[in-house]
Amino acid sequence: MKRDLESLLQEIKNTKERLAFLKSKASELTAHIYDSTTGVYDKENGSDIDQYTVSLLESEIRDRNIEDESQIGIWSYDFESLDLYWSEEVYEIYEYEGGFDGTLADFFMSCMDPVSVSRFRERGVLLRTSKDKQILNQFIITPKGNTKYLSFTSIPILNKKGEITGAEGIVTDLTDRIIGKKGLDNFFNLSSDLHCIVHTDRYFVKVSPAWSKLLGYTEKEILSSSFLDFIHPDDVEKSTLDANDLDPYGIMTFENRYVAKSGETVYLSWNSRLDKSSQLAYCTARDITASKKVQEDLLSDLSEKELLLKEIHHRVKNNLQIISSLLSLQAGANRHQKELNKLYEDSRNRIKSMAAIHEMFYQSKELDKIEFGKYLDKLIGDLSKSISSSHKSIDLSLNVESVFVTLDVAIPLGLIINEIVTNAIKHGADENNEVKIFVHLEVVEEGHFELIIGDKGCQGLQDILNEKSESLGVMLINSLVEQINGEIIQLTDYPGTVYKLIFFGRI
Repeated sequence: MKRDLESLLQEIKNTKERLAFLKSKASELTAHIYDSTTGVYDKENGSDIDQYTVSLLESEIRDRNIEDESQIGIWSYDFESLDLYWSEEVYEIYEYEGGFDGTLADFFMSCMDPVSVSRFRERGVLLRTSKDKQILNQFIITPKGNTKYLSFTSIPILNKKGEITGAEGIVTDLTDRIIGKKGLDNFFNLSSDLHCIVHTDRYFVKVSPAWSKLLGYTEKEILSSSFLDFIHPDDVEKSTLDANDLDPYGIMTFENRYVAKSGETVYLSWNSRLDKSSQLAYCTARDITASKKVQEDLLSDLSEKELLLKEIHHRVKNNLQIISSLLSLQAGANRHQKELNKLYEDSRNRIKSMAAIHEMFYQSKELDKIEFGKYLDKLIGDLSKSISSSHKSIDLSLNVESVFVTLDVAIPLGLIINEIVTNAIKHGADENNEVKIFVHLEVVEEGHFELIIGDKGCQGLQDILNEKSESLGVMLINSLVEQINGEIIQLTDYPGTVYKLIFFGRI
């Protein structure tokens, strides 16, 4: 109880001392209040100014956590007489020793660095026109050559008419917090990022509190162990400090995993710069665990969908092969009916052309498209084997650009080519009973391609696509071309039967 009472009495004493300090500062400013209507400094409103200035000083000391009262001073400036007043503390902050050739306002301007001068001129307009509280930060260079960082807080001085005649306020020296040891401490302690200084001996030299919060180890535990002890075993090799890994700017960026005291694995993204002279690396790491987990979940989900899609293509292909086998069995049961067997064979080839597309899709790295040139080579090769051609030799010429097509284009396009090639093998032989099939696929422009396909036979028929009595094959071709919003014409300046297909925006 006695100890608590002594502590309370000491706190009261400290409070009284601070209040005395604040009132003395306010008294200094009150003694220099200027009344533009009389041309003299007015003390009538001293009590109001005293109260406001005390409040302003209290807020500055509280908000900025000022420990040394010499770091804060009072100033006032009259816009009409151009008189500038400083308290003793301001003179000490500016390290003013007298002997300057000019007014105090001139000395004030002479200490500002060029960037601060331009900002001050912009803010000066507000000081003369706005009745709101203003805050301006600036760098100065004192007569002793020291660079300081100051913060000015100002309020307007009004005459009895409510007109702005000057400004007064507080100046606070924040140098130690920005460019001194405290500035470095604040950068380390207040940042949510993981800052550290590491030696090439693989030990931390300094770490920010964020490290303890993330890993669960105390600062002492972190500093007393090699940083390799905290790294996931699989990431140790890529986490060593090696000058050979630096980019041309001397910076090293990488990602690795750390293991927290709880056993949890956290992902970190690093940005480090190595000082070769001191063998110290100045590093900033960022916890990317949450984004990594989201990424892994997305990749896992995508992988599952890829497997599912591949499985669908595989099952569709198998089902089509079953249908093709059923047709073969049906054809065998009706082997004496030649016309019916031809229909079975044509149907099987159409089904095989679709099955080949699904097979290529589940084998492709790109699940949404396939390279059509490879499909053409396989399709025409399979057709030449399946269609009876013991007395014919089949020669295939492919001139195909690298073109990828989607499933909704590949299947109808494959069926169209199946009909044309099937007809060419059956009826497109030349005088030597050779079937010469050629395919030319060209990308005319983006989203627009042209396919020329046909044979060099001697029995070419004209105007097949417009026959009144359309065969099933011709009906299929016209229907499928319309389905993919394309155009097809039969070319008459080629020997044999040749078609040109044009497709827009489908690849």
